[in-house]
Amino acid sequence: MQASPNHPAAGLEAVFNDIRDILVSRAASMGAGGDAEDVVQDVWLKLASTAGPIANPQAYLMRMVYTAVLDRQRGRLRGATRDTAWSYLGDPSNEGMINAEAERRLIAVETLDAVQKRLDDLGDPAAVLFRRHRIDGVPQKRLAQEHGMGLSTVEKHLRRAYAAIVDLEGRA
Repeated sequence: MQASPNHPAAGLEAVFNDIRDILVSRAASMGAGGDAEDVVQDVWLKLASTAGPIANPQAYLMRMVYTAVLDRQRGRLRGATRDTAWSYLGDPSNEGMINAEAERRLIAVETLDAVQKRLDDLGDPAAVLFRRHRIDGVPQKRLAQEHGMGLSTVEKHLRRAYAAIVDLEGRA
């Protein structure tokens, strides 16, 4: 990175060079261990794409190190999870567990289909109100305003939907 007045990261480069050891220590203390130098190198490479003046360069660089360490930790976790899943699926002794998981998923899909059908059979406005309230998270008061009905009417329709679903659970 060239230090020039036209380059926004030029001043940031000087601060980076001044506190580089502190940044490495920060990365190491966050759990980067032997990768601390690599983390700080990643931050150095990202400085080239930094735009605009930075009000507090030290805090900015510390935050960049923090983010870089977290990104590495998340990447390792994702990789470990992926590797475990692949080794789990490749082990023939896990076939019974894999079949049990597949069965649970099938039951969940069938249950969801039954709930969808029950709501569809219930018809509007109960099904629409239930979906908007329970799935979209729209408050009952807002639903009443949107549909031009009283709050007690919305509650009545929601009770009908809940009762239909509870009735479905009783039949399972």
